[in-house]
Amino acid sequence: MNDHTLRVLEFGRVLDRLAAEAAFSLGAERARALRPATDFATAHELIRQTAEMRLLDQLGIDIPFSGARDVRPSIKAAAIGQLLEAGALLECAQVLTTARRARLVLEKVRDRVPLLAAVGDAIGDFRGFADEVERAISPRGEVLDGASDQLALVRRELRAAEARLEQRAQAALADALRKGAAQEGLLTERNGRKVIPVRSDSRSLVPGIVHDVSSSGATLFIEPFAVVEAGNAVRELRLAEEREVRRVLQRLTDLLGARAEEAMRSVEALGELDLIHAKAKLARKMQAALPPPGDVDGWFRRDGATRLVRARHPLLRGTVVPIDVEVGDSPLGILITGPNTGGKTVALKTVGLLTAMAQAGLGVPCDDGSRVRFFRKVFADIGDEQSIEQSLSTFSSHLRNIIAILGEADAETLVLLDELGAGTDPAEGAAIARAVIEELLDRGTTVVATTHHGELKLFAHGDPRLANASVEFDLETLSPTYHLVVGLPGQSNALAIARRLGLDERVVERAADQLAPGHFELEALLDEIRAQRREAEAAKAAAERAREEAERLRRELALEREHIEEERAAVLAEARREADDALARMRREIEQLRRRSAERRFDPVAAQEAIRQAEGERARLARSAAPRRPAAAPVISREIEPGDLVHVRDIPQLGEVLAAPGEDGRLDVQFGSIRMKVSIDRVDRVEKRRSDGDRVVVPVGPPVSHEIDLRGQRAEAALERFETYLDAAFRAGLPFVRIIHGKGTGALRAAIREALARHPLVRGYESAPAAEGGDGVTIALLAG
Repeated sequence: MNDHTLRVLEFGRVLDRLAAEAAFSLGAERARALRPATDFATAHELIRQTAEMRLLDQLGIDIPFSGARDVRPSIKAAAIGQLLEAGALLECAQVLTTARRARLVLEKVRDRVPLLAAVGDAIGDFRGFADEVERAISPRGEVLDGASDQLALVRRELRAAEARLEQRAQAALADALRKGAAQEGLLTERNGRKVIPVRSDSRSLVPGIVHDVSSSGATLFIEPFAVVEAGNAVRELRLAEEREVRRVLQRLTDLLGARAEEAMRSVEALGELDLIHAKAKLARKMQAALPPPGDVDGWFRRDGATRLVRARHPLLRGTVVPIDVEVGDSPLGILITGPNTGGKTVALKTVGLLTAMAQAGLGVPCDDGSRVRFFRKVFADIGDEQSIEQSLSTFSSHLRNIIAILGEADAETLVLLDELGAGTDPAEGAAIARAVIEELLDRGTTVVATTHHGELKLFAHGDPRLANASVEFDLETLSPTYHLVVGLPGQSNALAIARRLGLDERVVERAADQLAPGHFELEALLDEIRAQRREAEAAKAAAERAREEAERLRRELALEREHIEEERAAVLAEARREADDALARMRREIEQLRRRSAERRFDPVAAQEAIRQAEGERARLARSAAPRRPAAAPVISREIEPGDLVHVRDIPQLGEVLAAPGEDGRLDVQFGSIRMKVSIDRVDRVEKRRSDGDRVVVPVGPPVSHEIDLRGQRAEAALERFETYLDAAFRAGLPFVRIIHGKGTGALRAAIREALARHPLVRGYESAPAAEGGDGVTIALLAG
């Protein structure tokens, strides 16, 4: 794909948009240098990388690029031993740390994005270098005292020397002020030395070294002799500090320089990941359906046809009219006709530009159902490239390009020809255009061409390898609609346009008389075909709307039915719970009657009859509350989306959907810690995940102790208290309770255990271990 083709297709402007999405300058540099791949394996890999990045975007996984910079110049300098400043070393450490974080992210999802993980494998581990830099250099780029023991010692001595210097300088200033020699009570510095501003006529009052004179000569800046020695000490320590700082920086520079090649590869890999990330971001902004997340093979192929569904030119602004086109197999070529400024060239460029974008690994702005064929070579002859210097006319420049194309075109080539046969005698131009198209078709070359020549419309109609196409024109508004219609040639419309613009009717009639009668018959036939086609499209659109409306109603009814089923299940569950509570309450009351009958000679037969009646009532309630099998299979009321909760047949646990159904009709579902693929046919019901604000909070009851002490109480009172406690313990969800009744005569223990043996909330009991009370304590295991 030569530079001329990319230039006329405006591929560079697409790369500018891509570069704007990059996180740092290296990614932008790689974006502007991007070129479409000319072999299928490379193009396939580029697209897979973008598809994997879009998959990460869909999963909500971000690759870190914060702090990324192009530090390659610093790494190259370190490689040759050139000292790096503290800021440059800090920047290198930050970038290499960011690169390592990116690698760790990709390492965790290697099974989902193997190509991206392979790019990340080039990133090295520079934690040792980064840790050394962090210990030695502050976030503001200053070398810290702790960078070395020697630096810490020198700086301690320097601070002490500066304090002594300040003290002596302040004393000298006070003396100068007392003598009236100093102009103001402030110290200043000249050439790194502490000086006092002294009037020139008082020079003799302040003995010392003159370091500077004001512009007027009225003020001398004198370093008093009393502070010279202290100033010298400070100067020496500052020089020592500078030497030690340079030694620290040189040590860190050598650490980086020793692994310069690995560091360079790491930064390059981070730039490559930034480029792929920019591709995914641009694809999202263009609403590109291709490449879909994680998929390539389903739409990018070595042979077959390119089919673009609602394709949009990526550089057009405002409301863009999409086009549908299929070319490259049957038919092998398309001939587009229509008025000027009607969109012929845009349609031509859209096919070529989207092909180049796909082979460069960029997103393709079109809708689902599209596919793109790989072309080893793409040539384009678009626009007027006449040259006065080379004495080339419009026709000559076009012909020169066509000659070059014919020299290389083959069955793996896409050729785009704009205004074929223009710029010369119409008859000869049409003949040359037909010959060129036939030659290309004979070679198996895929051709998309635009023309105004009517003869070529008939040629395209008669050759099964070539299809007519046209861009529509609205005669009422005298403006193009930009809709591409494949299968019909374009109409001339010249006479109609002339008439609507006000050309004298006699002139229009005279022009019409010059045309052959068959011309008007053809135009009338085309008008009729177009009208029938519009009616068919309108009917199809109406049918589609009706289908969508029916589908909407079906889903609404299914959703309503689902809600009814949920409400019914809730009502039945509540009824069962109330029945169980009522029965448990009845059984407790009957048990109390039975115990009292033993003491007060109540009729036990009546109590047993009450029990039988209660059991019958319970069975009746259970039968009435039993769930009924729905008459029909469950209907999924809407599209299943990631994050939905699903009820799957034969699996008792609720599952979370991780990805939308694939082409095989199966879902990725997470059941707790287990992930599995489930056929959509097994899904009984779909629920939206509740947000935190929608969650139902069940209030927790008061805490209940695990034991109750009944010692010293009469049996009847103890049993009543025991009944109340046992009910509270069961509702609190306790698995067991300890009942302390003591040993004594054994009467209270016998009464308690007799009650436990028949209690509906108890599934068993036993004596406590000897160390925990033995027979004086009974442990009851609660139901549930």
